[in-house]
Amino acid sequence: MFKNELNKIRYSILESCFNTKEGHIGSAFSVIEILYVIFKKYFKKHYFILSKGHAAIGLYAVMNHFKILKNKDYKSFCKLNSKLGGHPDSTKLPNLKFSTGSLGHGLPVSSGLAYGLKIQKDKRKIICLVGDQELMEGTTWESLHIINNYKIKNILLIIDRNNSDFRSIKFLQLKKKLSVFCDKISEVDGHNIKALSSRIDKAIKNKKSFEILIAKTIKGKGIRSMENNPEWHHKAPSKNEMINYKLELKV
Repeated sequence: MFKNELNKIRYSILESCFNTKEGHIGSAFSVIEILYVIFKKYFKKHYFILSKGHAAIGLYAVMNHFKILKNKDYKSFCKLNSKLGGHPDSTKLPNLKFSTGSLGHGLPVSSGLAYGLKIQKDKRKIICLVGDQELMEGTTWESLHIINNYKIKNILLIIDRNNSDFRSIKFLQLKKKLSVFCDKISEVDGHNIKALSSRIDKAIKNKKSFEILIAKTIKGKGIRSMENNPEWHHKAPSKNEMINYKLELKV
């Protein structure tokens, strides 16, 4: 049902990265479905922070798809004087709320923002999307401690579990480790729009507890030669690859 739309978004990312020789395609491809659901259903009514800022081209592509970002701006990705850099800049795109790039900053800011909304009795929620490599950052665990200590319930933490940690120290028993801070942890196929939509919807409606959603994804999802291939963490496709990828995505 959504495959054609998602393939077009993925191909537009490939075009942008081909034209500028910039962008983290593998990281962007792993979160496309998550971003699609968030921007289709929740972005206008709630706050969203993309903590894994290196997936910015995926963010821009989805924003462009939903006409939140103009074509002219989208096509300027990583060009001189563009609003769109390799990481999102909220001073140039104010509706993003927070600039991200250095890993481990998204959840601390989300925690503070959520606490402020709680004090103001504002019913909006914070949706924070982090990469699993960010779990190596101490600030992430300090934030979980703050959320637990101050009983902050208006955050949905989504972890892009694309197993990037295999390049460093593997994060074993993730759910068990997180359960110290949260008793409402779910796992979902991060590429299944219907399952994502259902799970996020329930979390947004839940007013009683802080929730963590572990989205199981594949880095580079959609292009077979990119999937789980660390070579594509930060690399632009060649002209011949673009031809082959267009055929593979059927766009």
